[in-house]
Amino acid sequence: MSTPPRMPSLRALLPATAALLAVAGAPDAGRAQDRDGVPVRITVITDLDGNLYDARSGSGGVDATRMAVEDFGGRVLGRPVVVDARNDHNKPDGVRALAEGAFDAGADLLMDVQNSPIAIAASKVAAERHRLEIVTLAATPALTRSACNGYTYHYSFDASAIAAATADSVARLPDGKRWVAVVADANFGRSAVAAFTPHIAAQGGSVLKSFVVPVGAPDLSPVLSEARALKPDVIGIFSAGADADEKVTQVNAAGAPAHLTTALLYLSDVDRARGGYAGVRATVPWYWDMDDRARAWADRFAAAHGGLRPTAAQAADYSATTQWLEAVRAAGTTDADAVVKVLDDRTFDDMFARHATWRASDHMVTHDLYVVDVLPPEQLRAPHAWFRVVDTVAAARAYPDTEAGACRM
Repeated sequence: MSTPPRMPSLRALLPATAALLAVAGAPDAGRAQDRDGVPVRITVITDLDGNLYDARSGSGGVDATRMAVEDFGGRVLGRPVVVDARNDHNKPDGVRALAEGAFDAGADLLMDVQNSPIAIAASKVAAERHRLEIVTLAATPALTRSACNGYTYHYSFDASAIAAATADSVARLPDGKRWVAVVADANFGRSAVAAFTPHIAAQGGSVLKSFVVPVGAPDLSPVLSEARALKPDVIGIFSAGADADEKVTQVNAAGAPAHLTTALLYLSDVDRARGGYAGVRATVPWYWDMDDRARAWADRFAAAHGGLRPTAAQAADYSATTQWLEAVRAAGTTDADAVVKVLDDRTFDDMFARHATWRASDHMVTHDLYVVDVLPPEQLRAPHAWFRVVDTVAAARAYPDTEAGACRM
């Protein structure tokens, strides 16, 4: 199969808005009276560096946000809606200044905000400024627990929900009880295996051994040799980013006779690693080929992106933008407090989220999740059609109300 087309650059895709990216309005311009014609402004904070994080959302997320605005009619409350973008370079250090600059330039909403430390840093600014942030890619549960606030919504998924769904699905298998964990020596790796472990135990399984290995370890052969001697049913790979790609690919290439799973799974990563993820079972918040509604929207996105199919984060950006615009229209204002009153406990069902609720108690946007198996390249029925959905996890099971008790807004 041919290599998937590279995501077009933001400059190539958005020539009509190039001038808008440089516009900087007066402080609090976005809070001007709704009658004065000042544009409603959505700022997408994301990685635009052409790397794996850009592929997960990035310029495609900006496009999806603009697509939602265009489908909405390009205006709300009689005012034009402008989408601009700021590049976070996947580095949290400069995000406070980035978010403050966006709000100073009149942003009414921060959108996307991938990477957990970046999302938390921007969330603090949103709370200080009483403006809204909708996070569509960061995985940290802290956004709706210890770091929650009344001006941030977590839209697509969190790591706890993904861990529970994946661990339950795999450990329920008759040959899914004996686990070995390959854990990146980093905060994410350790927290991910900790999140999986109680769900494995609840299904009568256990983690026989956790192998903690350095990020970027070039050779897992010694670990896999020891792991084979334990005769595991399941090998779980707990890492993130390029390191996850490398570790999953190494374990897969070794041909270990066990089920494979991983903490997080992104369509763009599977595209990049090609057959490296074949056979992996994991949970995703959305998949472009999961049903007719998702596929119809994905076809529109792909037509503008050389056939490249949208990721879950890009679909979430479209969905969340549409939801926010509808709430602004219902509230009759862009004022964040008024919009929150419309959004809290609002239910909806669209091309991205099924049986969805903007949960007021912790600002988690709950919806169904999907357990998928990754197909080998020779089984793909179409380009980018890597997943087979094997189970739907209902929203109430994916995001139990008990989780909301950890949030104190």
